[in-house]
Amino acid sequence: MAVQQITELATTHMTLGAHNKFNIDVNNAIIQATAAALRVENYATLYAQKIEEESRIVNRQTAMASTVDVSAADRQRDSAVGVIMNLTNAHTTSIIAEKADAAKKLRQLLAPYKGIGNHAYQKETAEINGMVAVLTTGDGATYAATLGMDDEVDALMQANAAFEEAYARNQEEAATLAALQSVDTKELRAQVDALYQQIVLTVNAVAVLQPTDEVTAFIQKVNGIIYKAEQEMGTSTASKPLPDTPGTGEGGGTDTPTDPDAGSGGDDGEGGSPL
Repeated sequence: MAVQQITELATTHMTLGAHNKFNIDVNNAIIQATAAALRVENYATLYAQKIEEESRIVNRQTAMASTVDVSAADRQRDSAVGVIMNLTNAHTTSIIAEKADAAKKLRQLLAPYKGIGNHAYQKETAEINGMVAVLTTGDGATYAATLGMDDEVDALMQANAAFEEAYARNQEEAATLAALQSVDTKELRAQVDALYQQIVLTVNAVAVLQPTDEVTAFIQKVNGIIYKAEQEMGTSTASKPLPDTPGTGEGGGTDTPTDPDAGSGGDDGEGGSPL
């Protein structure tokens, strides 16, 4: 019976998404067969990690969803500020002398906060905190209570706190996005390819030296994945078997396969030619 081998696949022309999906499928096949049965323990863990990194690049957002939450929270607190300012102004003409007097005095205290809705986010946050301090301490608190604005003041405090929470989430999302954008996708892709190549070379050698049902089934499964990938890429060239001997670099392996256990202590992801 002929020795089965994983066939070669040129991944150069794959899109990043197709490249990632192909390697995810291969990794799932490794998980099903187990790295131990395939003798690829030295590469499997790092291979899975690099695929996961690539997946995050493929699925990264081009815009931050939390930006919408920040804008909505900002509008909410702007409305709360506006209500308090408008109520204060309206009460200055109250026919109840006590309320009119309280409103006029409170308006003077709130004068520095007029138009803060047009200010930058963080500046407005600090200004609203100052406005809340005016409304909740000393004479300001007395005037606000006289005008019956306790609920409005509470609403302003809650709206500002909600904005700060949304803004913090936005900052975290921005940091994550920035980290993903800093990744060298070509280098990451090359690392995935190098690990895949090492796995294929090792499995092919095992298939020659110590074939098992698990190894044969894995090879058949991966060849099916490769065939499907070739169809999707429109590849018309015939698949060629990879060399049996790991580490030859250009496919110029010797006729005699090497023991897959030899040199198994090498560093992960290095050596072998990238696809």
